[in-house]
Amino acid sequence: MSKILYYDTSCGISGDMNLGALVDVGVEFLFLKSELDKLGLNNEFTLTCKQILKQGIKSTKIDVLPNANILSYRNFTDIKKILNESKLSEFCKQKAKNIFEKIAAAEAKIHGKNVEDVHFHEVGAIDSIVDIVGACICIEHLKVDEIISSKVELGGGNVECEHGILSVPTPAVCEILKSVPVSIGKADFELTTPTGAAILKEFASKFCDKAYFCIEKIGYGAGSKEAEFPNVLRVMLCNNDNACQNYQKLIQTNIDDMDAEGLAFACELLLENGALDVFSRSVFMKKGRIGLELNVLCKIQDCNKLKELIFKHTSSIGVREIDVLKTELRREFVTVRSKFGEIKLKISNFGNQNLKLKPEFDDCKLAAKKYDTTLNIVKKEILKQYDEVRNSKK
Repeated sequence: MSKILYYDTSCGISGDMNLGALVDVGVEFLFLKSELDKLGLNNEFTLTCKQILKQGIKSTKIDVLPNANILSYRNFTDIKKILNESKLSEFCKQKAKNIFEKIAAAEAKIHGKNVEDVHFHEVGAIDSIVDIVGACICIEHLKVDEIISSKVELGGGNVECEHGILSVPTPAVCEILKSVPVSIGKADFELTTPTGAAILKEFASKFCDKAYFCIEKIGYGAGSKEAEFPNVLRVMLCNNDNACQNYQKLIQTNIDDMDAEGLAFACELLLENGALDVFSRSVFMKKGRIGLELNVLCKIQDCNKLKELIFKHTSSIGVREIDVLKTELRREFVTVRSKFGEIKLKISNFGNQNLKLKPEFDDCKLAAKKYDTTLNIVKKEILKQYDEVRNSKK
């Protein structure tokens, strides 16, 4: 069984909405507060939690109230120092640094500065530090296997910030969410903030509006603004038994005027840049020409990037895109110790059954060369050792 955290961001996402939703879905507020004490900044803020209604939807509202006489901003170096010196888990330290780095890189690019020199005014303030670190604490505590998000709604209108009045979506949000499916215009105010965007970009493995799972718990995090719709972030704790179904993209193009070596190079680049699978097959084209149909399977958010690579590195001048529903068995990897060394074994599961066992080819190849034996002998030995260990535990 796989545990999934699904983000419904049809009304956007901000740091405080995210904290509210994660507490509402099951993270104890007192646990969150005690973990945030490990930052060593508890003299700078007060964290509050309350239940409110947003257009009739009961939601959790988390507020970070800055105490008097504290720093109004910090730079990226200051924030990394705070995280490194904290008593947070290594997971939280690293994930929080990754999120801040995403925001710093966006701001640096927009304003023509070095990442380390970026001064976080809004983001470096204590409320954003708490929002980001709190998100890492909650997600680690929930122990989910995968995080999925819907398309992200950004809002509209204008927002006032340190650099004046900017149109929504702001430049930082656009930079952070490049390659992510988004929509705009649901409201005349900002629905997705840089903090919310960076948290989502760090944790979500994919962004799609079609997914299959069984819902276990639902949480709602309240935003600050009022609208004609409930200004809430909804998160769902779900499970996905047995086979996993996901919507993906299949990119196809026919090629009849390119040499095989060049096509092989293009296929390597596609796989290195996120393609889940690349394959080709012979086809008869117009006027009896023999060509190849190139097929590239990918996540929806990687489609545009891979199309650019196809146009750049092949002779194609047009591609087809097909939405496909992929069903795959759950899989896990274990390391088997044998007389040929340690070799990974891929196990495909259906429920409690191990339907398929496959030693990893690259590991077996290295072992066969090292011990001057055959691939078949190595594979049989690994499967034998795995069965012996499994049977000894029954």
